[in-house]
Amino acid sequence: MLPLPSRHGVIAFLGLVSMLVVGLAFESSAAIGLAGAGFVGLGAALAATLPAGRRLRHQRLEFAWWLDHGTGVAAGSVVPGTPFEVRCFLRHRGSDDLHVASLEPLVPPEVKADSTPSFVVPGRSRTELRIRLMAPAIGRVVLHGLAVRLRGPLGLFETPLYFPNPLVIKVLPRSAAGAEVARSAMPRGSAMERSGKTRVRRRGGGTELHELRDLVPGDPFKSIAWKASARRGRLLVREVEQEVQEVRWLIVDVSGTMRGGEPGRRKLDWALEAAAAEARRALAGGDRVGLVAFDTRVVGLVAPGEGKAHRIRLYDALLATTELVDEDLTDLSDEGLLDRVARYVRQQDGLDFRRRRGTIDVPALVEHCARALGTDDREGKAIREVRASTTAEQTLRAFCRARGLRLPHHADPAERAKANALGSALHLAGGTSREPGAIFVVTDLDGITDLEGVLASLRLARLHGNRVTFLLPDGRTFAPAPKSPEEEALHKVYGRSEERRLREARVELGRLGAHVVVVSADEPPALALPRAERGGRRAA
Repeated sequence: MLPLPSRHGVIAFLGLVSMLVVGLAFESSAAIGLAGAGFVGLGAALAATLPAGRRLRHQRLEFAWWLDHGTGVAAGSVVPGTPFEVRCFLRHRGSDDLHVASLEPLVPPEVKADSTPSFVVPGRSRTELRIRLMAPAIGRVVLHGLAVRLRGPLGLFETPLYFPNPLVIKVLPRSAAGAEVARSAMPRGSAMERSGKTRVRRRGGGTELHELRDLVPGDPFKSIAWKASARRGRLLVREVEQEVQEVRWLIVDVSGTMRGGEPGRRKLDWALEAAAAEARRALAGGDRVGLVAFDTRVVGLVAPGEGKAHRIRLYDALLATTELVDEDLTDLSDEGLLDRVARYVRQQDGLDFRRRRGTIDVPALVEHCARALGTDDREGKAIREVRASTTAEQTLRAFCRARGLRLPHHADPAERAKANALGSALHLAGGTSREPGAIFVVTDLDGITDLEGVLASLRLARLHGNRVTFLLPDGRTFAPAPKSPEEEALHKVYGRSEERRLREARVELGRLGAHVVVVSADEPPALALPRAERGGRRAA
C-alpha cells in the first residue's frame, strides 16, 4: 500500500503551502525557496517510507492473536457488558526497529475496542500486547484482522498494513459467568422416571408432609390419615410434597420486531438472557429443558435434555438465532449479496473476482467460499443448513455466517407467518407429548393480528396438562427516548397501540388458563421467569 500522510505530515504540508502563497503574494524569494525546500523534504520522506511495506513482506512480519481467559473475563466466559482481552504478538524478523503509530482490530460497529498507544517493535524480536474489547449483546464476535500503521522517517508519513486473521469469539449469556440465578418456589409439575428438584404437591404417599386437610369428594381413601382423623373426629387427608423431574420448554421469539434498537437494549437481547438464565436454573434443579426459537417459522429446536453438556447446546442454539442468514429471513438481493461477499474477499483474502465492466465471476467466488468453509466443515453441513433458492447462494450465505458478515433481517414478519410460527412452536412444546410440563414463551406478539392459530395450539397444550406462561416485553420501555416533538407524538401513538395489544393479549390468552406477564426493559431477565411462574402458580 502507498504511504499515507500522518497528522504531522498534513500540518507540514499546509504550512508549506501557506508559506508558498505568502512568498508569491509578497514576491519573497526567501519564502518561496524555503517552501520549495520543504516540499523536497516531504518528497524525500515519502520516498524513504515507500519501501517499508515491501521490505516487511520480504522479512515476513508475523501476527497472531487469541482470547485471553485470564483477567477481565468473568468465569472464563465472554459475556455482554463485561470487558475482555485479546492477546496478540508481532514477530519482527528484520533488523530495524518498527515504530507502530496505531493498531486497530477490525470488529463489528457495536463492539467497543480501546485504543492502543504507539509503541516500538525492536528488530529480531517478538512483542506481545493486549487489546481490551467489550461486546454489548449475546452473539458471535468475529475479529476479522488487525490494521497497523507504521511511522516513517520524521513521522510525516505512515505505512498502512493489514493482517487478515479471523478470530471468532462467543459472547455467552450473563448466566454463563456463574452469576447467581433466582430459584422459583414450589412450582407444580408431573413425575418423571427419576427425581429432580421441582416440588409437586400430592395426596397420599410421598416424601414430605405439606398439610392435613378435610376430605373432599374425589380424594382417594388411601390418602386418609386415620389416626389424625380419629383424634379430630372428622376425616382428614394427608397431602405431601415430592421432588420430581419436570420438562420445561422455552419458546423464544427472534423475529424482526424483537431486533429493533441498540444492541444490548433490544427485546431480543432481553429474551435471550431470560431464556438462558431459566435454562441454567432449571438444569441446576434437575429438570429437563427444551428450546424452540421462531421467526416467521421455527428456526431452532433443541429437544429436552439435562446436564452441563445440554446447557452448552442450549447456549449455542440461542447464539445461532443472532446470525440468521436464510433467504426468507433477510432483506438482501442476490446482487447485494454478491457485492458484499466479493468486497469482503478482496479486502480479507486479497482476491478480486470482479471482471471488466463491474461484473463478478460468480462460479470462482462461490468456489473460493466453499473452499474457505471446507477447512472447518468438510462434509458441507454449514452449507446445507442455510435456506436459499440455489446452491451458490447457500454457499455465499453460509460464508457470511461463518465470517460474521451481518445480513439485514426482515423488519416486519409476513402476514400470519409469525402467528403460524408461534402456533407451531407451542404445538412442538406442548402438543406432541402426553407428559405435562411447563412452557415459557417470550414474545412481543407484534405483527400478530389474529391469535386464532396461537389459541388453538395453546388450548391443546393446556389439555395435555401443561402450565403456560407468556412474558410480553413492553415495547415502550425498550424504545429510545424521543428527541423531538415529532418523535414525542409518534411515541405516544405507538404507546397507545402497544398498550391496547398487550391488554387484548392478556385477556385472550388468560381465558385459556395461560399466565401473562408484561415485562419492562429494566427488569432483570434472570428474575423475570421465576417471578412470572410464582404469579402463575398463585393464580392457578
